Amino acid sequence: MGKVETRYHFQPGTKPVVLDDEKLPRIGIYSASFDPVHTGHIVFALKSQKVAGLEKVYFVPERRPQHGAEPEHYVHRSIMLQNALQPYKQFEIFDLPDARLTSKSLTRVVDGLPRADLSLLTTASELLWYEGELPALYRKLHLVVAVVSHAQMAEVLSRLTSHEHLFGNVTFIDIGTDHINSADVRKSIRTGQPARGILPSVWRYARKQWLYLPPIRHGQS
Repeated sequence: MGKVETRYHFQPGTKPVVLDDEKLPRIGIYSASFDPVHTGHIVFALKSQKVAGLEKVYFVPERRPQHGAEPEHYVHRSIMLQNALQPYKQFEIFDLPDARLTSKSLTRVVDGLPRADLSLLTTASELLWYEGELPALYRKLHLVVAVVSHAQMAEVLSRLTSHEHLFGNVTFIDIGTDHINSADVRKSIRTGQPARGILPSVWRYARKQWLYLPPIRHGQS
């Protein structure tokens, strides 16, 4: 018998995508640095909930992200994330003791959550960043991938189908007009100039705690 054909879904509308007849609740796991959390993260989670039919989304802040600059302290990022998620009863934080979410640490998340049909929320840029074979983590769960264009979606599809190991179902979420650059948010906090995508609670906390400001150089007047 030949291998089962991989199914892909790209529906930017709001109707849930029915992947199977499983009666288990569908839960999303959204792992990122959230440095800091911004409206782009929230919008992606909301769209994922509608398009992929998720009943709940757990945000998993990474202590030490796989790539990129050293993030702000984990405690500060978690507090800002907690404040940002307060209006959304369907969103919660999962405090992962590991440095980041991996195939091995995924068992901690699964053991700490109710039995459910799990989906992994990630971005196209995160998937495309890896060189060589993608981590096994991406083969274990239904993927919900944020893309900014159809061209980027095609690039992700090419990447997922270029390996001998088949991936499961993949749902694409179009966030083209909702894409926010975290670097721009950090810059706005540093310069004191509000920018697109920054959350009021994050702005207040970051300014109060003097986050994302350049280091003080001794000897300068």
